[in-house]
Amino acid sequence: MKKMKWFHILVLLFFIISGCYIAFLSMNQPFIGIDLEEKDGNYVISEINNEGWADRHFVPIGAEVVSVNGESPEEHTSVSMFSEVEMADSITVQFDGSRMVYDDITDSSAMHWAFYILIPILFFVSVLGISYLVHKRVPTRYSMGTLILYFLAVALGYMSNSGAVRDDLYSVLLNTSMFLTSPVILIHFLYKYFQELNVYWFSKKIIYFLYFVTIMVSLLEKYYLVTKNYPAWFNPVPHWLLLLLYIILFTIIYRGLYVYKSTPVGSIFKYMSVGVSIAFFPYIFLYLIPALTFGVKIISLEIGAFFLVALPITFMYLITREQLVDITFVMNRVRYYALLSVIPSILLTFISFWAVEVDRSPVVYIQVFLLVYITLVSFLSMKEILDFRLQRHLFSARYSFQESMHRMAKDMKDQSNAVDLMKVMRGEVNNVMNVRDIYIYSKHIKRNMYCVYDQIPDDIMENIREQLDKNNYDVGSIIESSKGFGVIVGFSLDKITMLWCKGKRDFTTLNRDEKTYLQTISHNANIAIENMNLIEDLVKELRRLRNDQTQKYPTWLSRLLFTIAENQRKQLSIDLHDTVLQEQLFLYRKMDDLLRQRKDLPKTLHSELVMYKESLLDSIHLIRETCNELRPAFIEEMGLVQSLNNLIQQYQLRSNFTVYFSEEDFTTELDQEHVLAIFRIVQELLTNAVKHSGAKVVKLSLSNDKDNVELHYSDNGRGMDFSFQRDLFSHIGLSGIEQRVNGLNGSMDISTAPGQGFEAVITFPCTATKEVHV
Repeated sequence: MKKMKWFHILVLLFFIISGCYIAFLSMNQPFIGIDLEEKDGNYVISEINNEGWADRHFVPIGAEVVSVNGESPEEHTSVSMFSEVEMADSITVQFDGSRMVYDDITDSSAMHWAFYILIPILFFVSVLGISYLVHKRVPTRYSMGTLILYFLAVALGYMSNSGAVRDDLYSVLLNTSMFLTSPVILIHFLYKYFQELNVYWFSKKIIYFLYFVTIMVSLLEKYYLVTKNYPAWFNPVPHWLLLLLYIILFTIIYRGLYVYKSTPVGSIFKYMSVGVSIAFFPYIFLYLIPALTFGVKIISLEIGAFFLVALPITFMYLITREQLVDITFVMNRVRYYALLSVIPSILLTFISFWAVEVDRSPVVYIQVFLLVYITLVSFLSMKEILDFRLQRHLFSARYSFQESMHRMAKDMKDQSNAVDLMKVMRGEVNNVMNVRDIYIYSKHIKRNMYCVYDQIPDDIMENIREQLDKNNYDVGSIIESSKGFGVIVGFSLDKITMLWCKGKRDFTTLNRDEKTYLQTISHNANIAIENMNLIEDLVKELRRLRNDQTQKYPTWLSRLLFTIAENQRKQLSIDLHDTVLQEQLFLYRKMDDLLRQRKDLPKTLHSELVMYKESLLDSIHLIRETCNELRPAFIEEMGLVQSLNNLIQQYQLRSNFTVYFSEEDFTTELDQEHVLAIFRIVQELLTNAVKHSGAKVVKLSLSNDKDNVELHYSDNGRGMDFSFQRDLFSHIGLSGIEQRVNGLNGSMDISTAPGQGFEAVITFPCTATKEVHV
């Protein structure tokens, strides 16, 4: 754990001790909630705050306060300084000629406990925990200390509300100073955070100036509180300064978002702007501005302060996550739901006031509208999330269109022609939508020619013709008539293909989801059919390119195909080595550790585990051999001769023949393409010898002269009848060898007969040609 410096400990102790003091005060001193107005030297109750002690004990508005704690009202600090009655044990009031004494001021309401005591304490403790995690786990950076200080200032400011409403002077001072300095600390954090990213868009002098102003206002308030002479003109000053600080904060953040929105740090600015907006907009626009300008409050202070929880969540997410959620997508969805909810919220607000007789002041209208509006936006957002997560679990897979599209996409991969693919689509639609009869129908656009896969009734055939002649359709178009419904699956210059259903078994029309499902699978099927046609045309073109006499592809094509194949072998070898092999090695080590550490295992179980361990080791060895065969290890570093020697050793270990390899006359340097081609040719010849020849002796020689390289292979195996005209595609091994040789402009001469063994002489030029890259 990182060590804390002494001044860090002092700052932390200040926040903890202050928080404990406010918590103790709030739990032992009830919130009375009496506002006073001075009339002719007397203090008269002008307002009773909701959820205060006075509200629950029905202290009358308009009553004159005779004494507080047995003394005249002006001698009580909260009355003389703030024209409020708080921190009192007894109150005497006179109303309508009668005197009432309240001397049992001991408890606060449950609502006040929740919003002013429990939630602030939980928030403060949570911020302490978050600060600890940031200090312990986040790499040391200059901005982290500032962020922790900001968290603590916001938490203590939020918690000090509880003491400030009770007119505790220390709590009032903390409340003002913490809420004034926290925006400045946040601006300071932004400067440091983006300084580490080499991003600058405002001057550091602004931070120094704001610190100076906030400290001076805080000191001035401290002076008034200590002297107990709090002038009325100073009361709105901290609030207007706080509003100005928030304006500066939002200006800095949104200007940074505007300047850097298209850069890699643009998403960070978006997260910060969203988090700060959620935290401060309700307090600023629904509490602070209405209170300063009109003297009314749309929401209470405790509700506005509750949104501050968005701040630690936002910044903790930014500094702990390496990959961020797509905030642009989220905000676009929320913006859409926000626009969608405006008119319904207005209608529901007026309907609620029309149905229920309540106070119809503008503030109440705004409060109800905001409540309905936020509820609708939240509901629509949650509905989208729940639809995505729960729909597949709440509905049967058979009738789930999403599952059906997944199944069809999977089945499409196994189809090789359009007819089979259409049959798969027909079966899937019949399974999911429960229709009566399905027909597949194609019509030539220019000529009066039709193609059907099954017999179609004449009346349906005539109906399909009428529908196609009546309108112009494209892929995915839905056609509905009294004879059923259809969807266009294929559309080209020559023909149009349709899937026609006689109708649903329950005789209902297509709903919106079913139409979307049919359109989606028709587009997918059309893409698959087009790809099949393209592949078929490509194969035809490749076969046309092949020389009819030599049965060989053009040299460039052979080289291209084998280069692609080698790249695929290489990638497959890497994938096997980095995934399957590593997992097998991990399991082998775990099993080995288990056998060595657990001495209490039964002998039978120990023997079985040893057997499984050996099997796992064989599997690891097999995977390594496969990787080496797919991509020979270090072939570039070892060279051709050493690579062939290693290959021959491997084959001799698992075969019954002896290989004699001669390479004394080979002295030339070949490029990588030639080296890999010769290696693959020898590998294929030895594989054929293992599988087919039954040879006892295999001879290999590699030599070169000034112009050519020659590879000579012979064995004393059973040979083969090679007298007839060969189709290279009927002998995969030999065709692969010949195509490789052809790709290097070489030649291959084969001599073999039944019982006479097999001999091949492969020759190609020494001159290196440029590799084909894919």
